[in-house]
Amino acid sequence: MLKAVFAAIAVYLLADAVGSRLLEPVGLGYWHAFLAMFCGMLVGGYILKRGFIGIALLINLAFSMLSYVLVAQMRSQPLLDLIREQHLMISIGSFAGAALGAWVGMQLATRRGSATGDG
Repeated sequence: MLKAVFAAIAVYLLADAVGSRLLEPVGLGYWHAFLAMFCGMLVGGYILKRGFIGIALLINLAFSMLSYVLVAQMRSQPLLDLIREQHLMISIGSFAGAALGAWVGMQLATRRGSATGDG
């Protein structure tokens, strides 16, 4: 399980950095939260094969809380005000990306295992 968690976090961090650099200039920066979490949790779900959706949501919750708290402190802004001003895709999109990515990864792993006779 740790391998899946570490791989998911590593891919998420990489996709987050790349996504924000590619999407911000074209005005789609709010999509990077969904896409980064989707990519990371897809990898985790694929590695673990089952039971990763709950783990993916916990990983997302931890990163979301950390991000919001740090940004609110840097801005000297109340946390709830920061959350309220965020685009809906940033606020809840990463949770959808985490759940959907984990589910797709698990489905891909299950199908691949069935096709090769491993699962």
